[in-house]
Amino acid sequence: MFLVRSAIAVLLCSSAAPLAAQEAQVAQVAAPPPAEDASNDIVVMGEKANRTLQDTPASVAVTTGETIVEQNLIDVYDVLERTPNVAIGANRNSFTIRGIDAFNVSGAGDGALASVYVDGAVLPRAALNNGPLDLYDIAQVEVFRGPQSTVQGRNALAGAVIVRTTDPGFDWNGRARLMMTDADGQRRAAGAIGGPIVDGQVAFRLVGEVARADGLLYNRTLHRDADPRASETIRGKLLLTPTALPALRVVATYLHDRHTRGAFANEFDAPYDRNDRTVTEDIASVSRIVSDIGTLEASYDLGNHGTLTSVTNYSKVQADYLSDPDRNPEPGQISRTRDPASTLQQELRLAFHLGWVEGLVGGYYLREDNRGYGFDATQSLNLTRLGVDRQLLALGLAQPTVDAVIALYGGVVSIRNSLSQPRLTRNLAGFTDLTFPITDRLRLRAGLRYDSERQQRGATQTVVLNGALPDPATVPIAALAPVVARLNALLAATAAGANSVEPVRTVTYDAWLPKLGATWDVARDVALSATVQRGYRAGGAGINQQRAQAFTYDPEYTWNYELALRSEWFGRKLTVNANAYYIDWRDQQVAVQLTPGATFDSQVVNAGQSRLYGFEVELRGRPARTLDLYVGGGYSRSEFLDFIVPVGTASGAATGNEFGGSPRWTASAGVTWHRTDGLIANVNANFRSALFQTNVDQIRRDIRGLTLVNAKAGWQGRHFGAFVIASNILDTQRPTSFYTDFDGRRRGSISDPRVVGLSFEGRF
Repeated sequence: MFLVRSAIAVLLCSSAAPLAAQEAQVAQVAAPPPAEDASNDIVVMGEKANRTLQDTPASVAVTTGETIVEQNLIDVYDVLERTPNVAIGANRNSFTIRGIDAFNVSGAGDGALASVYVDGAVLPRAALNNGPLDLYDIAQVEVFRGPQSTVQGRNALAGAVIVRTTDPGFDWNGRARLMMTDADGQRRAAGAIGGPIVDGQVAFRLVGEVARADGLLYNRTLHRDADPRASETIRGKLLLTPTALPALRVVATYLHDRHTRGAFANEFDAPYDRNDRTVTEDIASVSRIVSDIGTLEASYDLGNHGTLTSVTNYSKVQADYLSDPDRNPEPGQISRTRDPASTLQQELRLAFHLGWVEGLVGGYYLREDNRGYGFDATQSLNLTRLGVDRQLLALGLAQPTVDAVIALYGGVVSIRNSLSQPRLTRNLAGFTDLTFPITDRLRLRAGLRYDSERQQRGATQTVVLNGALPDPATVPIAALAPVVARLNALLAATAAGANSVEPVRTVTYDAWLPKLGATWDVARDVALSATVQRGYRAGGAGINQQRAQAFTYDPEYTWNYELALRSEWFGRKLTVNANAYYIDWRDQQVAVQLTPGATFDSQVVNAGQSRLYGFEVELRGRPARTLDLYVGGGYSRSEFLDFIVPVGTASGAATGNEFGGSPRWTASAGVTWHRTDGLIANVNANFRSALFQTNVDQIRRDIRGLTLVNAKAGWQGRHFGAFVIASNILDTQRPTSFYTDFDGRRRGSISDPRVVGLSFEGRF
């Protein structure tokens, strides 16, 4: 009922505005844009130059607010899932761009490889797991494929996702939505209202959304839903255009967001069928992300000299996780993680147009504070994963004897451990991006960024044995007593050796990141571009948990070569855009094991080299005023040229393998039909091909291809609309990940089933 009351309240507030303003605004929203202006209406904001999509050589997929509504896109992952050469992770908490995982490719590295920005504020990694990514009242989402190191800088080696919320305006307008779905029990209530405070000088926009869902998993141990979800979002924006300073425009934004969700992994082994979507953990998993983000963007028009823009934002994102480490009904294990991140960013840039050159120059500062990170757990560690079996074999014991000894311990050793890893990062950069018109048809582009990063890293780890070990004097086989005594001493020494205090130390990195390109206008509406640029991710530091030893690793770099086609046909009724690329990636940060089989005896080294190549093609058209079509496809081929992983005296090689989690083919298509009497229907589909889960074990593509078909249909009147929504219409349910867990059982994730619902939407 609280959802219904919330929506009714928004609608009642909205109805207080003047009717004339209502009709003018609705007429503007309801009317489709003219076909001849469709492509020019899309302005790309992510490169900070406000170019149209057709004037942007970078490979960028733009999803407008209109598309978000037509396709009932709920969060950023819905956009990513429909973007060629982009694939989302099995649990919708990560994504790949051109085969490159947003966080890491080889299980290593401290910074991200792709970043998500909301109104200019970069989101920390924790926020991408379950953070402020919902799309209600969003103006535009831009997905940049390929490095954005020149303009965006840090953590943009693979690309960037730019989310822009709707700005306030000086006309009263509002909207509201009630949505309900069946399979996952989702309920959403949202509303937005905005208008003038001081006519022509001060305007506001206030947006709120509340959502609840039962989820799709059931906990058989606790007899309750295993993945309940809840979120609350409040966003306020204020626009100032004072008449006393007519060249000044200021937009202030504040966002408060809270997202909570439960378990990820589904049981695959008997007695449970994988389609039962059950878990058996005795501690209910909970992840809670609370985000507060404030942004102040001020621009001043300098007339013929250009525009000066300042963007300041501060964010505080608190992530808390509670989970059962063994994910089974056995009691006694629990883990808690606290991951707070406070980020301050300041950017100042000057955009100018001088006839012989146009572009921008700017400076950037970031301070990211993760000094409150902490992990505490009571857990049982598998002796085989610790490498104990190999150590016993190295002593000359036969395999049956080793198996008998490990069985005396139940195969595990129980410990209590805690880890704090304070991290403080400061990033300074200066950048420029210029375009030189050589002739009427030829333009040269040049960019450069100097990036300097200083990281402060430390770690404190405590490990103690939790409970008694087998008594050598009481073992059933007397001959094993000396081995048990020796193993007890080894485990005690290993626990003691894992205790450490690594004082905070500073590591620094810097890099020059150039970009050079050219654009040739082949014809009036056809342009070809070529670009080469350097991508970069800074190095970092960490701790080997088993040896309690600190380590550092160096930066990694890419050189990216790209060709682009931008074209419009048939009086701009059809847009055909394409990009082809080749990437040379060196000094990749690779996670390695120093002891064979010992999962926790690992660290990061620069040992990888790769290449990637592929293309994206996207077509959009309006063959009739009532019909919009789009088709997109992408091909991405990745290959490790050098990836020798040292593990003691043995080695595992991924040379010649593809990136794990990287499909070769992706595609999407959709059609929207809208009549003047209000009838609207959209059908869309997206596809990704089969993929490997890991980098090393690639006997066959263990995750099958997946095609999802979705639809939204109904009627939209002047002030009210009612729609039927459906996702995964064909009810294609396939594993999107699976693995053998600590207890030997198989677990993983499955694509969501068919979900059908209703959406009621009001506006004025």
